[in-house]
Amino acid sequence: FLPGLFNQNLRERLTRGIDYFNREYFFEAHDEIEELWMDARNAVERNLFHGLVNLATGFYHFRMHNFAGMQSQLKKGVDKLSQLPGRCYGIEVEELLQRVRLYIRTPAQPAVFPEPLPQIAFHPEEIPEHFS
Repeated sequence: FLPGLFNQNLRERLTRGIDYFNREYFFEAHDEIEELWMDARNAVERNLFHGLVNLATGFYHFRMHNFAGMQSQLKKGVDKLSQLPGRCYGIEVEELLQRVRLYIRTPAQPAVFPEPLPQIAFHPEEIPEHFS
């Protein structure tokens, strides 16, 4: 096992997944980040990556006009990401949550959603060198 190899691989995979998300390739973002979630080694990583998978799935549903599916997945993602610090593994989590919450509606609210879709502000240089 080469520790630097895992960290570099994680950084590359996370960067690629976020790039897919920000370009609105939500299916691809889901697949890329899901692998990170499956490899997560602690609760922070599990909540971060699973939450991002939920958001990618939610916005995929949005693009497919499945608003019930979107709502369900976005709520799950917000619940997971809300457990994290405002900035985590280089991701501006709090900023992302503020934008995503605009898409979560009650049944009585009109289904008018802001565009463009939320993007993930990301600083890959802040990914920790060592994951515990």
